[in-house]
Amino acid sequence: MNPFERTAPLAPRGPIHLVVPKRPGADFELLRAKLEGVSALQDHDVVWHVPRERADIVQLAHDAAEAARQDGGLVVAAGGDGTINAVAAAALHVGVPMGVLPMGTFNYFAREHGLALDPEAAVQDLLRALDAGDMRPVQVGFVNQRLFLVNASVGLYPKLLAEREKASRRFGRSRMVAVASAVWSMFRPSAGRRWRVVMKTHHGAESSQQEHLVTTLFVGNNPLQLERMGLPEAKKVADGGSLGVVMLQPQGRWAVARTVWNAATGQLGKDSAVVSLACSELTVSPASWRPPQVKVAFDGEREWIVPPLHFSISARPLWLVAPSTLVREEPPLNAAIAVAGLAAVAAAIVPGGSEGGDDAPAPDPQGQGLQPA
Repeated sequence: MNPFERTAPLAPRGPIHLVVPKRPGADFELLRAKLEGVSALQDHDVVWHVPRERADIVQLAHDAAEAARQDGGLVVAAGGDGTINAVAAAALHVGVPMGVLPMGTFNYFAREHGLALDPEAAVQDLLRALDAGDMRPVQVGFVNQRLFLVNASVGLYPKLLAEREKASRRFGRSRMVAVASAVWSMFRPSAGRRWRVVMKTHHGAESSQQEHLVTTLFVGNNPLQLERMGLPEAKKVADGGSLGVVMLQPQGRWAVARTVWNAATGQLGKDSAVVSLACSELTVSPASWRPPQVKVAFDGEREWIVPPLHFSISARPLWLVAPSTLVREEPPLNAAIAVAGLAAVAAAIVPGGSEGGDDAPAPDPQGQGLQPA
């Protein structure tokens, strides 16, 4: 983490404001019973923030962060990357630190920051860090006014997320469901789009402009995800001040399968159909087509945004309450890990189909997550 302002906020000493999502296939009462059964949590005042509808999570996260600011408490996201995104946007906007209890499918944010994936262990680690006043700065990316912690992309991924939610409602939420929906989408027909790309390689550098015909443009802010795909830009992102950019050129169906396999086995950087680079900021706009809006995916969520799309790094970091010692889980490279990686990569870089394309009009979104001044 390199950036610009590094002054940590005061350590929270008030209640814990726990934000829990409403999602298909999830049993909230079971989750609540599991968390409330952790003896260490029983010594703290806990305020539960649970949305009535799934779409209410953004406003709920903002209310929880504002409550934490007023009573000196800690706002905590108990969910996957989408829930963490909503709480992070609210915490950064209000100016308070946050905690995370990872309960998603791939948990890239949690894995990058060495957070325990077991709910009981995650609660205990969070409370120990809270008592010790341990906080660390986290680099935050923006696409226009929308925050992202893991990645943001245009292409098939927004549509794939909708299909994954349908599959989750029918078959339950698991990695294997994500794998199946990703692979199913991977073999659909692809269509390239020409994008005008203006970027700065580092803070203070002059801008350079290029045009690329690509099926998917992916911007990563998670070094672990980039590293697992075999992209050298992972180190620059880990050092801070950079985002990793992946552009997939048009290719045939079986060539796409090869590219996804290269990514799942950590060899994406060697793939001839992939252009990857690191930059501090990036502006992309349609070069040969004029859509009123494009659908953008960020941290498992999706939204229509008016182009051009400006990807940047926040001048202020997000402060994460977590143990000061970073311990990443490094599982062995076996078939299960390869399949999980295949699903994550397919979801991130497979080409977009013509059905429900990015140039379809939609109402302007109404949401939080505005970049702070």
